[in-house]
Amino acid sequence: MTSGRNMVERYLQAMKGPIDWESVHELQHPDYVDEWPQSGERTRGRENFRAILENWPGGILDDSLARRRIVGAEDQWSVGGPVFGAFITPIRIVGSGDVYTWEGEVRYPTEEVWKIVGIVELRDGKVAKTTEYFAPPFEAPEWRSQWVERME
Repeated sequence: MTSGRNMVERYLQAMKGPIDWESVHELQHPDYVDEWPQSGERTRGRENFRAILENWPGGILDDSLARRRIVGAEDQWSVGGPVFGAFITPIRIVGSGDVYTWEGEVRYPTEEVWKIVGIVELRDGKVAKTTEYFAPPFEAPEWRSQWVERME
């Protein structure tokens, strides 16, 4: 039996460029839903999800820079690949049972690098729902500098 973590890793591997649509279809639940809370969008169904990615303005980036393997420990790993017209690198995955969260960075064709957090929910051994949050970097305000340390 495939573990939930292994299912999430396989799913993200299939989503990196070029997207392995056969594997994505196999791994997604027939009632798959994808949500982007920041824009207030919910995509119902594997076909609609695929149509969005295949019609993304500017297309999917060339995968020549993509790393082709997942590396890391049980709670930290990295895999690179272009998704959603951008190059996504998951950094860490945590979770258990049927709910996993991964965090990483997304590099857009404009060379902007944003943070991304994805929640993956499994049902019947398949990816039933994904929720992604995207966040651009911003400058920390000076007023709180005495209480924090800078992260790289």
